[in-house]
Amino acid sequence: MSAVRCDTTQASDRRAAIREAFYNDDVDDVIAEAAISLLTVDAPTGVAAEPITVTAERFGSIPHSSIVCARDNAIRPELQRLFVREIDAVSAMPTRVVEFDPSHSPFLSQPTALADVIRSAHRATLHRDRPRTAGV
Repeated sequence: MSAVRCDTTQASDRRAAIREAFYNDDVDDVIAEAAISLLTVDAPTGVAAEPITVTAERFGSIPHSSIVCARDNAIRPELQRLFVREIDAVSAMPTRVVEFDPSHSPFLSQPTALADVIRSAHRATLHRDRPRTAGV
C-alpha cells in the first residue's frame, strides 16, 4: 500500500510550506503551528487513487453542496470546481456551490463565517427540496 508522507518535524522551511498550503490566510501563528503538529504523518492513498462509482441512484438524488475556498493552496479552486463538474455529470441534482474566500482551513481562520456559509447552504437545500404547496 502506498502512502503520502507529511513530515512536520523537519526544518522550518518545510513547516512554512505546509503553512502556505493549509493555513495561508488569517490563522493565528500559534494555532497554525499547533495544527501543523497535529497533521497525520502517513496516510494511505487508496481513497484518492481508487475509482469511485457515483450514480444518480446512489448519490445524485441526495442534496449536496460544495464550498470552494478561493485561497486554498492544498486543493486549488480550479480543482475543487473540477470535482463539482465531475459529480454534476452523473448527479440527478446539481451541486450547490458556495465561493468562499479563505484558505484550505476556514475552520481555523474564519470559523464563524464558515458556520454561516454552512447554515446558508443548508437553508437553501431545505428550501430547494421542499415540496411546493398550492397557493404558496
